[in-house]
Amino acid sequence: MKGSSKLLPLLAIAAALSGCMNDQQFIAANQQAALNATESRAKFELNCQQVNSSVLSSKVTDTRFGYQRTEYTIGVRGCGRQATYLTYCLDTTNCNALSDTARIGNE
Repeated sequence: MKGSSKLLPLLAIAAALSGCMNDQQFIAANQQAALNATESRAKFELNCQQVNSSVLSSKVTDTRFGYQRTEYTIGVRGCGRQATYLTYCLDTTNCNALSDTARIGNE
């Protein structure tokens, strides 16, 4: 129990600080991680190592488990093709890019 009594104040501080970020700050904090995850997926799906990506839209959404996450619509172009992805991030280390394009289109 002695160790857990030291852990409680740290958990309280972490919880308090996590609530201080507004939506725009949360979106900005996760944006580069979202772009990285999306580009990694697009390089594989487009079979192209030179891709350019841009954020088309972004917002904060709630999960059904009560967590907030950022959601980005990201367009990627490379090697004469283009695709659109929906990328969700819980934080800068946990992003997932999903193809939002029925087929890979040509530029």
